[in-house]
Amino acid sequence: MGGLMLNHIRNIVFVIFVMNFTLHADYDMGKKIFEKKCSSCHIGYIDGKILENNFLQKDNKLLKLTSPNVNMITYFLMEDANHIGDKNDPEMQRLEIEEYVKDYLYNPSRENSIIREEFLKYFDKKESMKGKVSEDEISNIVDYLFKYEEKREKKKEIKKLKSVSIDDILKEAKKEKKLVMIEAISKTCYYCKKMEREVLSKADIKSAMYKDFVYMKVDIDKETLPLDLQKHYKKITPSFFVLDANGKLLNSYPGSWTKKDFFEIMRENIK
Repeated sequence: MGGLMLNHIRNIVFVIFVMNFTLHADYDMGKKIFEKKCSSCHIGYIDGKILENNFLQKDNKLLKLTSPNVNMITYFLMEDANHIGDKNDPEMQRLEIEEYVKDYLYNPSRENSIIREEFLKYFDKKESMKGKVSEDEISNIVDYLFKYEEKREKKKEIKKLKSVSIDDILKEAKKEKKLVMIEAISKTCYYCKKMEREVLSKADIKSAMYKDFVYMKVDIDKETLPLDLQKHYKKITPSFFVLDANGKLLNSYPGSWTKKDFFEIMRENIK
């Protein structure tokens, strides 16, 4: 009985140690390690539309990638249908991703790759990194990958949140040759929260949004919609208004939308 209890305590201590070590892995250190040991093969961020065009329309002749780039890796690790772990339990998901990455780097196999075959077929065979990257370094690399999209978009999101003036929004849209998208929300709106969680917070949606739009959110319980948009507001939240850089209303979309439909909304306006 004493031996079983001792083993049980050791197991608990081990789990706590692993979780504590994982939670304190360093994003910045992981970025440095990735750039030093991985970036010769895995290049940095490429816009999702460019990747889609490269693989689905151009048969990889546009970019001629021989390895997945960093945001492809993070997408297939955490967002694709066959992603690793449970997104509703980020701590455990991170642990599972770390175990997967360590196993794959040390024992690479095309059969065990998270990259789907339609993309994988373009890439070179992965060589083992055993002896070239330590387990501690892998832990930091995983922390870098796990937080990559959040960190990459953080500065852009802060910039948008600070752009409270519609004049600043229009000025930015003119400078960057983009459209303006204004979302009318209410803090008590269930569908606003649902769409934020299931659509607007997704990395591929945010990437497409920031590429072609300057985005502004207006809480209609506290503010009035700018540019005389109030007369086009149907008292439905969320509602989305697309304007040109001069503030002219192009289209309005009352209601909540699926990810697929929201992509279509964006595409419809940038044609």
